[in-house]
Amino acid sequence: MVLIELTQTDIFVFIGQVVVIISLTTLFISFIASILIVYSFITGRFLFPNFMLSIIVLLEGVLKAIFRLVRLDDSIIDRTAIQLQNKVSFRQFHKIPNNERMIFFPQCLRSIECPSKLSPEGLQCIKCGRCEIGNAKEKAEDLGYKVFIVPGSSFIKRMVEKYHPKGIIGIGCKFEVKNGLDMCSNIGLVGVGMELETSGCLATELDWEKFYELLEL
Repeated sequence: MVLIELTQTDIFVFIGQVVVIISLTTLFISFIASILIVYSFITGRFLFPNFMLSIIVLLEGVLKAIFRLVRLDDSIIDRTAIQLQNKVSFRQFHKIPNNERMIFFPQCLRSIECPSKLSPEGLQCIKCGRCEIGNAKEKAEDLGYKVFIVPGSSFIKRMVEKYHPKGIIGIGCKFEVKNGLDMCSNIGLVGVGMELETSGCLATELDWEKFYELLEL
């Protein structure tokens, strides 16, 4: 029987080789994923959506570094992640009864002259007609949805813990929607996100036509 003695140098060399292989493999996968992300963003067609979403979750930092290196807007990654998550979630979301779904509107979507009052369950819309939230809330509730106007990010978790929905439609800026979808994945909810047309703290805008289409999903 021949025994092979490994010196400390041999061990360090081996570890170094493993690290290099892992690094090169990660870069190669990230490069392929970057191409798929750009292609999907430009064409609206998603190839291998589950693979792409997994890579974005695992290698988000590396992907954004590659985008910045080639001078591309790394927000494309977040927007593609939202679209991918929606695509993956739609099939499950469709099967959830409306009365087991919730909708969360951001408070910034209301009019700057909004007379609504804050309650333990969010801002209470009185359908004053100064913005579209009143009409949207009424139509959604007629379909069986439970609708909230969100005063703060922690509010969503409280309502989810209180009412235990199976599906959520979340509306907000890119950052809020992405975080909300991540939260849904972590706690086993089916989440669908809609990004605002304009961001800000007051009087933001939403593509209401797309929202009403989503309600009928």
